[in-house]
Amino acid sequence: MVEKTDQQESLRFIRGLGELYQQIGPDPEHNIDIIVTRLQELLHVSLSTYTVFDRQNHELIYRVLCCNGGISRKRVSPEGSICYETIIMRGACPACYEDLDNSEFAGYDVGLDNFHLGSFLGYPVMMGEEVLGALCVGSQQKRQFSEAEKMLLQTMAKIVAVEEAWLDTKNNSVAEQSKYKVIFDLADDAFILTNTDLTITEVNRRALEMFDCTREQMIGEGLSVFSPVNQPDGVRSETRAKGIYLALKAGEEAKKIYWKSKAVTGAEFESEVSFCLISQDKGDMVQVIIRDITRQMETERNLIEARKRAEEADRLKSAFLANMSHEIRTPLNSIIGFSELIMDEDTEKEEKENFLGLISSAGRTLLQLIDDIIDISKIEAGQVKISKSKSELNQILDELKINYEKERDKRGKHHIELRMHKAYSGEFYIMTDPFRFRQIMMNLLSNALKFIDSGFIEFGYTEMSEEQVQFYVKDTGIGIEKDKSHLIFQRFGQVDSSYKRNLDGTGLGLAITHNLVGLLGGKIWFDSEPEKGTTFYFTLPASHDLQRNNLISVNYGRIMYDWSDKVFLVVDDVEANFLFLKAVFRDSGALLLWAKDGLEAVRICRNNSNINLVLMDIRMPELDGYNAVKKIRQFAPKLPIIAQTAFAGQAEEQIAIQQGCQAYISKPISKTELASLIKKLLEEA
Repeated sequence: MVEKTDQQESLRFIRGLGELYQQIGPDPEHNIDIIVTRLQELLHVSLSTYTVFDRQNHELIYRVLCCNGGISRKRVSPEGSICYETIIMRGACPACYEDLDNSEFAGYDVGLDNFHLGSFLGYPVMMGEEVLGALCVGSQQKRQFSEAEKMLLQTMAKIVAVEEAWLDTKNNSVAEQSKYKVIFDLADDAFILTNTDLTITEVNRRALEMFDCTREQMIGEGLSVFSPVNQPDGVRSETRAKGIYLALKAGEEAKKIYWKSKAVTGAEFESEVSFCLISQDKGDMVQVIIRDITRQMETERNLIEARKRAEEADRLKSAFLANMSHEIRTPLNSIIGFSELIMDEDTEKEEKENFLGLISSAGRTLLQLIDDIIDISKIEAGQVKISKSKSELNQILDELKINYEKERDKRGKHHIELRMHKAYSGEFYIMTDPFRFRQIMMNLLSNALKFIDSGFIEFGYTEMSEEQVQFYVKDTGIGIEKDKSHLIFQRFGQVDSSYKRNLDGTGLGLAITHNLVGLLGGKIWFDSEPEKGTTFYFTLPASHDLQRNNLISVNYGRIMYDWSDKVFLVVDDVEANFLFLKAVFRDSGALLLWAKDGLEAVRICRNNSNINLVLMDIRMPELDGYNAVKKIRQFAPKLPIIAQTAFAGQAEEQIAIQQGCQAYISKPISKTELASLIKKLLEEA
């Protein structure tokens, strides 16, 4: 009974994290507020707070204090605070007090007395090795905190750390731009006076500094002497200057122009020049104001490049979050859906055992995804520790070959030949981290296995020199387009982030691999040709030395409508999703057909005019869901089609309607919501 309660609590926390994931947006500070608020709700505690220690002012800042349904913020002295004394000062240690009345903080921490707290749990929020603050909860009851509750708080502390890192990145970007603006605003200008033939008669101090010369070297020289022979557009500097003077003489107003200048040393620099004609009794003179804009132009170019990088980073982050949402929701859909069916008393024992296997498989998929996210977070925080030891390469490669032959067979790719090449047949040792080396090879082999449908995969190594060994993983898969090659090792990049796909994953594996190779002291690169394959190479030193509440209704029964005269087509490339829907619809009497991709869906619809409704997944191989809908609409314009996808949000629903679907439902799928939606569409048809 206790075990079942723990499982239910863990499942509730998983759902809570899923709901939290949907609420998180682009504003890190708002996200932290949401995290602290949701933490209080999930743990059923009296108080939740996120405190940060301001070392400069020696104050403890309650960034978020959630209590009695409200949020407050304040600054207090850190001394005596349980958050400060037990977590921040003790160096990244969590704290748990199940009876505060009998602790050293009874009567010592004013906050505990004010909120009448009986128990306390807190975890540090870390950025690298630095403790930023503490994420804490308190209950007015004396209570024990379960392992699941502790794990949830620890997980949320890591999520807060990610938001803090994102906030720090944004603040640094603003500060950097402000610094450049100050440089521009405070820059001195060079002032030069010339006569009408543009011979220099007077200069200021800044002009001497700018052209790296003495006053004697400038006075009496022609203005063109301090310019290259030609300007960037090919016009001679002397001709351009005389033309500007004649235009001023003819009555044109003074104006600023871009000008290439040259110091006495011969060094050229970019400048902004203003020519102005000054009329006086002694005769006309020309005032030339020169501003060295080399740094400004460089900064502008850097800012343009930084803006492009920021826009690309934002695009990649959006694509990454969309993919993350899809990849997390897909196994969650199986876990939550089949969990409900297992709890259904009408489910047969054999079915339950099958469902448990599917839940286990989905759980492993979710675990691998979380492991990848944790690895990326550790890499960004500089927390990946390398432990080198004497490692025997041939033994590791033999183990990898055995494991990936099994993985190949499990994926139904028995026809793919797995080859291995060793430079030495005997024992061959290098000093490296064997765990991280295996991780690199596994990522590359898994990547190759994803992208290949025929041919072979070959992996191995060659000793290039006494200093380094070159490893490689070669496949005869789909290859990589040249215009996409720059995305391969980016953290949030994927070659194809569109709806069409025939692969799983979030694009984290190669980013992790790239960083791990660097941490081991090597380099990684690749050669690829579209439709012919890809070879990844890397070297190593050879020293022999997550807004929707209630994601799914609590409904343990199946759909009870009588649809025995109906035929539904389920279009989904994931078999577990079809099996889930098949079990859900079993008691309704409906006949379910299954198409594994868009092309098959079009063919089945064309050949079966008795189909009453289509449940269409969007991201699929061969032909994605929306393009399949367009083809179906050519011969079945009124056939009810529901878009079912792990992408959530109002924008996605609008896209589904625009693409020709009558309705939209997001995964994890609520059986009640799905039944109501189908009933409505069938009545309207």
